[in-house]
Amino acid sequence: MPPVAESRPGSPHPPLPSATLGRFVAVVTAVVGTSMFGWQVVLIDPAVTRERAVCLAGLAGLPPPIDVRAGTVDAGSAAAVQRCLGTLGADVLRQMLIGLAVLVAVTALVYLAAPWAERRLRGLRRLDRVPGTEALRADLAALVREAGLRRAPTFVVSRSARVSGNTFGTVATRYVRLDLGLVHAHRTAPARFRAVVLHELAHLRNADVDLTRLTVALAWAFPLGVVAPAAVTFLGALRAPDLARNVWRLALFAVVVQVSAWSVLRAREFAADARLGGDDAATARALLDVGLRPTGWRDRLAALFRFHPLARARADELDRPRRLVSARPVEALGAGLAAGIAAPPLVDLLSHLPRPLAGLDPVTGGSQAAGLLLGAPLALVLTGALWRSAWWARRHGGRPVRGAVFGVALVVGLLVGRRLAWSAGYADDRPVWWVELLLSLCAVAGGALLGRWVALGADAWLRRLPRHAEGRAVRRVWAAAALATTVLTAGFLGALLVLDAWFADGDLSMLRLLAAREGHPDRVTVVTLADTLALHVRVLADQAPYLLAAPLAAALFPLVATGATARRALRVGAATGIVAAVALPVVVAGAAVAARDPGLGPAALRGLVEGHTLLPVTLVEATAAVAVVAGPRLSIWHGTLAALTAGVLLAPAVLAAGVLLSCDSGAGCAGPGRAAVARALGHALLVAPVFATLAAALGAAATAALAGLGSGRWPASATAAAVLLGLAAAVVTADGPGSPTVPVDRDSCLVGVWRLAAGRYHAQVATNSVLGRLAGLSTATSVDLTSGATTGFATAYRADGTATDLYDLSVAEGTLNGHTVQRVHRGTQTYRWTARAGRYTQRNVVTTGDLALLRVDGREADVTTVVDDSASAYRCGPGELVIRFDGDDGSWGEETFVRSPA
Repeated sequence: MPPVAESRPGSPHPPLPSATLGRFVAVVTAVVGTSMFGWQVVLIDPAVTRERAVCLAGLAGLPPPIDVRAGTVDAGSAAAVQRCLGTLGADVLRQMLIGLAVLVAVTALVYLAAPWAERRLRGLRRLDRVPGTEALRADLAALVREAGLRRAPTFVVSRSARVSGNTFGTVATRYVRLDLGLVHAHRTAPARFRAVVLHELAHLRNADVDLTRLTVALAWAFPLGVVAPAAVTFLGALRAPDLARNVWRLALFAVVVQVSAWSVLRAREFAADARLGGDDAATARALLDVGLRPTGWRDRLAALFRFHPLARARADELDRPRRLVSARPVEALGAGLAAGIAAPPLVDLLSHLPRPLAGLDPVTGGSQAAGLLLGAPLALVLTGALWRSAWWARRHGGRPVRGAVFGVALVVGLLVGRRLAWSAGYADDRPVWWVELLLSLCAVAGGALLGRWVALGADAWLRRLPRHAEGRAVRRVWAAAALATTVLTAGFLGALLVLDAWFADGDLSMLRLLAAREGHPDRVTVVTLADTLALHVRVLADQAPYLLAAPLAAALFPLVATGATARRALRVGAATGIVAAVALPVVVAGAAVAARDPGLGPAALRGLVEGHTLLPVTLVEATAAVAVVAGPRLSIWHGTLAALTAGVLLAPAVLAAGVLLSCDSGAGCAGPGRAAVARALGHALLVAPVFATLAAALGAAATAALAGLGSGRWPASATAAAVLLGLAAAVVTADGPGSPTVPVDRDSCLVGVWRLAAGRYHAQVATNSVLGRLAGLSTATSVDLTSGATTGFATAYRADGTATDLYDLSVAEGTLNGHTVQRVHRGTQTYRWTARAGRYTQRNVVTTGDLALLRVDGREADVTTVVDDSASAYRCGPGELVIRFDGDDGSWGEETFVRSPA
C-alpha cells in the first residue's frame, strides 16, 4: 500500500449540515406534500360528494350564513350548511392520513428490501469468506482506520469487472461493495484502488448512506404509492376534464420528485470526493478522464437527470471547492418549490384538526401551523447553505454570500410551487392578477430580507468565535441560529399563507370586507391591501401575541454577537422613546381639547386616548428604526431593536396618559383596565415594531439608493428603479378590478355631501331597558330627542351606490322623567344605498370606530350595536333632503339635511 497521504489544505468539511441533507429535506417535503392530496382524490366518495352538492344547492333561498360586511351570522343558515357538509372535515383528515400512511409503508418496504435485493441480484459474497484475501482485508482495515470510522463496514465482492464500488445498507448493517475489477486493482493499481475505496468509505464518514437509501425509497414510493393509484382513479372515472387537468400535474410532480432525488445522489458524490486529499485526490481526478469528456450546455442540462455528476464538475470540485461551500440559488429554488407544493394540502390537513392553535380560528391556525412545519426544513436549507459559505470565507478567506439572492430564490420557488399544488387546479377564487403580483413582490422582498438576515447572523457569530474553533462550538451556535431561523421563517410563511387566503377574490373574502369598510365594496385598491396587512398584524397581537413576539425575539438573535453596534441601536431607541414619552402629555391635552365635550365619561375619554396615542407610538418607533439604518448605517434588525426599546419606554407613558385624562376632582383617577394594558403593551411591543421593521427596510433601501446616486455609480440601475417606482405608483393610484356592480335604483338627487340641519327622534322606553334603568323609570314611557346643525353629522352619497356617515360629535338631547338625556354618537358608517320613488334603503353597513353612548345626568352607558339593514321614506330637493323612518313599536325619526358645498 502507498503511504498515507496528507489531507488537502482547505478541505471543505465545515462542521455544519451538508448540502446532501438540505436536498434530502426538499425531497421529503415534495413527496409528502403531493401524496396527501393524491390520496384524497383516490379515496373521495363520488356519491357522498354529489349528495352534499345537491344539499348545498337546496339552500340557495336562505340568507348567507355569514355576512362579512355586516359582521352578522345567521344561525339557521349556518346550521343548515353544517348539516349538508356532515362529516366532510373528518373525511378529509382520514383521506390525507391514509395517504401519508401508504407513503410511509411503501418507503419503509423499499428501504428495507433494497439491501436484500442488492445482495441477491448481484450475487454478492462476503469478503471475509473468500479465501486468499488476507492481505486485502488488512489493507482495507487500515483504510477504515484512516477514514476515521468507528465501526468497520461489511465488505462484499461482486462478479463485475468494473473498477468501482458502492456503499449501501440499513441502520443496522453497512455494506461496501467491491467489484471484481477493483479487487484486481489492489495488486495492479494500488493508488487507484486506494482512491476508490476511500471515496466509498467517505460516504460512511459523511453519514449519507441512510439519506441515499431513503431518497431512493422515496423516489420509488412516489410513483408506486401516489402516481399509480391517482392515475388508475382518473382513468377509471373516464372524465376527460379531470384527465386533462391532472395528467400534466402528475407528470410535473414526478419530474420534480425525481430531479430532487437525483440531486441528493449527486451532492453525496461531491461530498465524498472532498474527503480525498493529496495524491488520492489527484488519482481520483485522473480516473475521471476529463480531457476526453468535453461538456456543453446539453450535457449540463442532461446532468439534472443523472445519478452521478458530470466528470468535469467533479474534477472542478476537486481542484477548487465550490458546490459544498457556496449557497447556490438552485438549491433554495428546489427547497422552496417543494415547500410550495406541500403548503396547500398541509394547510387543509391542519385546518381540520380537532384543536387549532390557541387564540386562532381553524383556518388561520392551520396556516400558522403549516408555516411552522414547513419553516423547519426551509430554515435547515437556509442556515446550512449560508453558514457553510460564511464558514469557508472565515476560515480560508474570500467573500461570503450576501444571502439576498438565496432568499429570493427560496421565495420564488415557494410562490411557484403554491400554484402548482393539487388544490390549485380546483380553485376558482384566486386573487386578481395585480393583487397577486403585489403580494408576490412583497413576499420576494421578505425573502431577500430573510436571506440577508441569516447571512449577517452567520458572519457575526463566526467572527465572534476563534478562526479555528472546534466543531462542537460551531455546531452549538449554528443550532441556535437554526432555531431562530425556524421561528422567523415560520412566522413569515404563516403570514404569507394567511394573506393568500384573505386576498382570494370571493364574496366572503377578508379583502372584500375591508373594501366595504373603506366605502367601496366592489373595488379593491392598494390601500385595501395595506389595511389587510395591518389587520392581520393587529389580529395576531390581540388573539395570538406569541405569533408576533416569538419572531421579533428571534430576529434579534444575530445582535447578541454584535455588542457595540447593538448598544448604538439601544441608545437611538432610548433617546427616541424618552423624548416621545415626555411629549405624550401634549397629545393627551390635544385629545381632551378635540373632544369638545366636558361631559364625556372616563370610558369615552380613555377611548380617545387610545385613538390619539397608538398611531403616534407607531410613528415614533418607525422613526427610531429608520434613524438607525439611515444614520449609523446599521442593519434592519438593529432598527427592530431600536423600535422595541422605544416601545418599552412608550407603553407605560400611554397607560399613564389614560389614567391622567380620566382623573376627576371629586372621584379621583381610575386605574387602567386589563384590556387597556393589553392593548397598549401589544401595540407598543408587537404591532408597532412590525411596522417599524418594514419602515426600516424601506429606509435602508432608500439610503442605499441615495448613496449609489451620490457616488455616481449604477445610473442604469437608478433609472430602472425610478421606472419601477413609477409603475408601482401607477398601480397604487389605479382602482383594482372588482366584482361587477349590479344595476340598482339610485336617485341622482342624493349624490353629494349633506349635513344634518335638524333631527327629531321619538323612541319607546321600557323600564328594564338601559335608558329606563339610568332614568329610574317605574313605568314604560317615551322620549323625544332633537339635534341641530351644531350637533349633527355629515353624509356623503356616491354615484356607485355607497355612502359614508361621519359622526364627528353627534348629540341628540331631550328630557325623560325630569332628567336630561343625551345620545352621543361617534365614528363612521359605510353602507350601500338605493333610493327611488320616495323609498330609501341602506344595507351592508360596516362601522369604523363606532361608539354610541346614552348619558343621563352625567351617568353614561355604552349602547353600541351592530347596525342592521333599514328602509325609510325620503324627499329630496335641490338643497334639502328629508329622511323619515318608522319602527314597528311606534318609534320614529326624521332627519333634515342641507347640501354642503364640500
